[in-house]
Amino acid sequence: MKQLVTWIVLANSREVSLAENRGPGKGVHLVEGQTWQAEPVELPRDEAGVGHSIAGPGKSAVEQKDPQHKAEMGLAKEVCDALAKAFTAKKFDRLILVAGPKMLGLLRSKIDDSLVPAIAGEIAKDLSAQPMDALERQIGEVIAV
Repeated sequence: MKQLVTWIVLANSREVSLAENRGPGKGVHLVEGQTWQAEPVELPRDEAGVGHSIAGPGKSAVEQKDPQHKAEMGLAKEVCDALAKAFTAKKFDRLILVAGPKMLGLLRSKIDDSLVPAIAGEIAKDLSAQPMDALERQIGEVIAV
């Protein structure tokens, strides 16, 4: 019988790592070399939302930019693209997304349609800094670890 491989995406707004489970009783282990980092964020240096008028001494409102959100969107897209390639190459059978609510929403918005049937569950908590035994308890609520 073929062993069922489950990849677990552990994400926060700055980095994403990948863990794996190879069936009941095998536990959860981090996958070496499978981490992604968000691009460094360069914050605006001027007063937020205000621009100086060239017509005189007044100020005017300008559109707000959110460089942090842009970096998070880029990270989510990069991760989802890599997951789609790995799923096509049959490197895993199931996927569990573990991220805080905001990052989970970004991952959902960027996930390829071909990956949707592989999603075995989602946990809307940032568990990226948790020790493996705590992570296994949380994942155990979704699949047999």
